[in-house]
Amino acid sequence: MQKFENVDILKSLKAIMQTHTEHFQSDFDIDVKTLKQAAKSQNPEDKKYLWICRPAGTWCLRERDTFIKGSREHNTFCFYAEQTRDKILAYAVELTGIEKGRVTGNLYELDYQKHYEHVKDASVDPGATKLIYENGERTQEADRRITGDADPDLGKFLSFEEQPKDPAALQGVLRGEKHSRERLKSGDIKEHIETLSGKGKEKKPSLRAQLAQDKKTVNAAPKKQAAKTKNKGLEV
Repeated sequence: MQKFENVDILKSLKAIMQTHTEHFQSDFDIDVKTLKQAAKSQNPEDKKYLWICRPAGTWCLRERDTFIKGSREHNTFCFYAEQTRDKILAYAVELTGIEKGRVTGNLYELDYQKHYEHVKDASVDPGATKLIYENGERTQEADRRITGDADPDLGKFLSFEEQPKDPAALQGVLRGEKHSRERLKSGDIKEHIETLSGKGKEKKPSLRAQLAQDKKTVNAAPKKQAAKTKNKGLEV
């Protein structure tokens, strides 16, 4: 596994996607909107994502949410290891800014199957859910349904965010992730993409068997959502 520092994030991810994703490449358009918005955010937790690339689509999942059990991000990340045989390319994405219109940052190559096991083991228990409105916030019990209704005092509903039962435990997990990634050896993103495309030293395996399996599982997979707001947007 390698790390690729100070790269054009969107250009690099698109090139990786084009080596591996044959169907539903339009999923990446949602990832682009998510990462562009996150790059402008002042919230440090919006700067780190887990990105997975499949033969039939992509997902861009905020890392913080992926490590909370039962969250949409956690369930989506785990789904493809538990319910499919898809070959998954996975990366941690760390955004550092926008330079001349380019979203810049670092990419960290992940072994999807091993990281799935790690996510299952390291994730923390959920707590309350934060509901965000145009004029403020409130929380509700984790198991209660989110209706998206306006609040008489806080106004229009905007988004929601899962909260950990133990915030300090989650922060400890995220610090551990950052530390482990920093220890990866540096690589050349261009060479990495050439290898994935079959132009490098190693040939990319055929997608035929993977796509056959994917056709059987695509309808059962989590549904791609429209681009989210700062946290977790809910269409109502």
